[in-house]
Amino acid sequence: MNDDFNMDDFLGEDMDGIEEKMKAFQEKMRAESMREAYRFIDEVGILFWIRKDMYVKNSRKINILEKMVEYFQELEEYEKCAYLMKGVRVLKDQIFPKGETV
Repeated sequence: MNDDFNMDDFLGEDMDGIEEKMKAFQEKMRAESMREAYRFIDEVGILFWIRKDMYVKNSRKINILEKMVEYFQELEEYEKCAYLMKGVRVLKDQIFPKGETV
């Protein structure tokens, strides 16, 4: 992410269109965050990531991965969705071993 954000440049001369500008900025930050998170998970490996961090609950990891899948589905980047779903399936199998039901 760039640290060169300037509020005056962002808002321009006046406050016209502030809602649209804020929405565009929010979407840009969401896109950068999702892509950076994906790059990190891909770099370390999905199976390593889901097993490594013992301080993050599996339910939270599932939530993170499912939000990422949702985002990449919107963009029709299905290869990324499939990769992320691999982690979701492993985590859910850890929470609910085969044969167990809720």
